[in-house]
Amino acid sequence: MTKLIGKALGINVNDYELDVMEIDQDLANEFDLTLKEISEMEKSELFERIANLHETHIEKLAELIFTILEKIGNENKRSLAKKAYLMLDFLDMNSKTFSLKRMEMKNALQQWLL
Repeated sequence: MTKLIGKALGINVNDYELDVMEIDQDLANEFDLTLKEISEMEKSELFERIANLHETHIEKLAELIFTILEKIGNENKRSLAKKAYLMLDFLDMNSKTFSLKRMEMKNALQQWLL
């Protein structure tokens, strides 16, 4: 997952489609999820899909989405931002670990959702 975040950080904002497609393919191979699927999921389905993932994977998945949105944004920005926010909220409800980074991402995502 860290490798995918590294790829997202290296996205060229002028020619991002190929980079995002590669990240999406890697995400599909590793987690059987795509960004499009995540953006279209209802909250309950999202929670069901991430419930069996380790909390570090959930946080990194949210961070990946956050990083992509910071770099490029797109027509799914609001929907993906909401899903990343929900993932972080899920972690807050189910994790015994507090994360300042998680809180900062949630605050930024919340601003995008206003």
